[in-house]
Amino acid sequence: MPSRKQKRREAKSKRHEYEFVYLDSEGNELDEPPDELVASSRAKASSNGSRAAPAKQPAQQARGRREPQPPSWQRAAKRALVLGAVVFALFALTNKKAGYTGALPLALIYTVLFVPFTYFVDRFAYNRYQARKEHGPSAPQRQPKKR
Repeated sequence: MPSRKQKRREAKSKRHEYEFVYLDSEGNELDEPPDELVASSRAKASSNGSRAAPAKQPAQQARGRREPQPPSWQRAAKRALVLGAVVFALFALTNKKAGYTGALPLALIYTVLFVPFTYFVDRFAYNRYQARKEHGPSAPQRQPKKR
């Protein structure tokens, strides 16, 4: 039994009349679809009447991910400085008793420890990207077991 939302959607699709307008290269309206469109739609249809699958784009574009940059200590240090400022502000505001002097050593420790951590995470991500790029698309993921 369809839900209310499904019923509303179906009723809406029946209420509206859709009209296809075909334009030529000069912008003039055509009464019939152009020959190229008719030929391409016939070529896409398969023998059993189903539509042809759209052409697959490279996996990198389909996911919308950026290519990771090679790891660098300079980039890791910049990120650590930003984190250090945030940690310092957080510790200074939350610990009224120790104030700024108590927050500064903790923020420095977190900042210093964050530099190598960030570098190694960047290196791991870059190495994984390089390995995936060399071996091509990965094997299909396993389906979870049904219980």
